[in-house]
Amino acid sequence: MRILFLLPLTSYVRHFDSVVLALADRGHEVRIATPGNAKDWPLPEALEAHPRVSQGTCPAGRADAWNGAATDLRLLGDYLRYLEEPFAPAGKLRARAFRELLEGISRHTKRPAARCGSCGTRVSEDDLSGMLRVLGDNGVANLRRLFELTETAIPSDDGRERYLAAERPDVVLVTPLVGFGSDQADWVKSARAMGIPVGFPVFSWDNLTTKGVVHVRPDRVFVWNDIQKHEAIEHHGIPEAAIDVTGAPRFDAFFDLAPASDRRRFCAKVGLNPDAPIVTWLCSSEFVARREVELVDEWIREIRTDPALAACSVIVRPHPRGLRQWEGVDAGRWERAAITLPHHFNADRWLYNTLFHSAAVVALNTSAQLEAAIVGRPVYTMLAPGFEPGQQGTLHFRYLLAEEGGVVEVARDFAEHRQHLAAAVAGRYDAERIRAFAERFVRPQGWAQPSTPVLADAIERLRSGGPPPGMTRQLSTSESR
Repeated sequence: MRILFLLPLTSYVRHFDSVVLALADRGHEVRIATPGNAKDWPLPEALEAHPRVSQGTCPAGRADAWNGAATDLRLLGDYLRYLEEPFAPAGKLRARAFRELLEGISRHTKRPAARCGSCGTRVSEDDLSGMLRVLGDNGVANLRRLFELTETAIPSDDGRERYLAAERPDVVLVTPLVGFGSDQADWVKSARAMGIPVGFPVFSWDNLTTKGVVHVRPDRVFVWNDIQKHEAIEHHGIPEAAIDVTGAPRFDAFFDLAPASDRRRFCAKVGLNPDAPIVTWLCSSEFVARREVELVDEWIREIRTDPALAACSVIVRPHPRGLRQWEGVDAGRWERAAITLPHHFNADRWLYNTLFHSAAVVALNTSAQLEAAIVGRPVYTMLAPGFEPGQQGTLHFRYLLAEEGGVVEVARDFAEHRQHLAAAVAGRYDAERIRAFAERFVRPQGWAQPSTPVLADAIERLRSGGPPPGMTRQLSTSESR
């Protein structure tokens, strides 16, 4: 079988490299294609070295009059989702969708706000959302349905059809698909027009609720767990019969890790007392916490006021996509503390070691909380003033909370947070509940069952499967004329 995996950047393959290798090892030809962006990374060494894995360049835009216009339409549709429940309270996400809309329609001219050409008045996101909300819930829903109907009138792209005809794939895969105004919708449309089965493996834990919508439905959607299955149905209109729950292959390598050193050697490397309990702060992305350094300063001061925590060591791990704000920050500003920089996006052995030797983990809102749960460590957060939009302002934040069936204990203030940490340092937490959640969220087939072969199996089945129930075949450009 020949598999064409279409990505906006080669860096997106990092969550699926084990799946690509598994498919190639089974004898399939896997072609990874991107538009050739200057920001592209080289493929991982294992993929580059495999004789059945290749890399190519695919068209960056449509070859017809819809080029640009289709993206603008989708950007508007993506913005509209944040005016309806359950996304209406997500002001930070709505503001990002507005910025993407402005940049897209103005052809990537970055502006914090639009400006009326005739009077020079600035037009903000609040102005636009307020204007649209005058329509009421029914009006916004009708407008969104108008965009959905217009999407069906956009034909398959001749340029993409020619590319697919030259590549001759048996199966097409696309991810992340839900980027704002994503032109990957055109790949789905063209693959379906040519009768090529197309699948969408969800890229990350938050993608179905923090980005845009699925504008053109693929034949199959591969999700991590039942939560994402619900998201795909409720928020993207994917038929339940078109969804496979496969687990999250990106964590398979992390499951396989083991401590690289004992506690004394580990603490010696980071300059901490091996006899003191370690509490680790896992930083979030800059989108969630742009000024996290200040919060960490306050957090360390606060926990050290508790006698049960005063002697603890602290490790701060910056987020891989939030390193800029940590440049020049010296852990020497705090006593008994260390900063450990990330080494890899996935299967970071240093992260594993840090979590393994920690008594408790604290974070605002990051996928590293899942890795902490995999290692079996108790995870805590607090509703930090000033950071509400990156926490409560997202749907996926609630998925991890203990009160919602997850593992993250949330505190309303520092006093309650100190109580949580003191109990964790004393060993008072439910290890079985942590393991059960990690299994349910990232390995729903069972703790001992890696997700890589499960997704690889589902992709193999995609070749023989037809369109999901209730879906009609898209006409190609030539057929629609």
